[in-house]
Amino acid sequence: MSKKVVSIILISVIAVGLLVGLAGCTGLFPTAATTAVGGVTTPTTAAPTGWRAILANYGTWLWLVVLGVAFYFLLIRPQRMRSKKTTDLMSSLKRGDEIVTIGGFYGRIKDVRDDNIIITIAGGVDVKISKSAIARVVTTQGATDTQNKL
Repeated sequence: MSKKVVSIILISVIAVGLLVGLAGCTGLFPTAATTAVGGVTTPTTAAPTGWRAILANYGTWLWLVVLGVAFYFLLIRPQRMRSKKTTDLMSSLKRGDEIVTIGGFYGRIKDVRDDNIIITIAGGVDVKISKSAIARVVTTQGATDTQNKL
């Protein structure tokens, strides 16, 4: 995820936190209005209005929404992007591509099947591996042909 998106999320969380904190803290210092009941004076506070009322009633829900958005951008979205990239990689494999497995073996794809492939890792050495064991594609068939000519 780019630093720009992370910084926007952090600034938003801090701004909402300050807004909620300032609106919530003003209720800690009530006005000096008092009522006398039976000779005993008790302070009274007016019900909050405007933004204070909204934050007083829905402040917890606002924090949950902010946390939900943060989780989406920091955890769920990057995982979906990685999963999509892996799926695209596996669907684009074709014969002749040079690949690297998650175990570190370099090889050239000899045959592609539904859920596994056969790669050649040395002269006459063919290995059958799962498609999910491919870490990355080093070169494609067209690029390999031009590299061999150089």
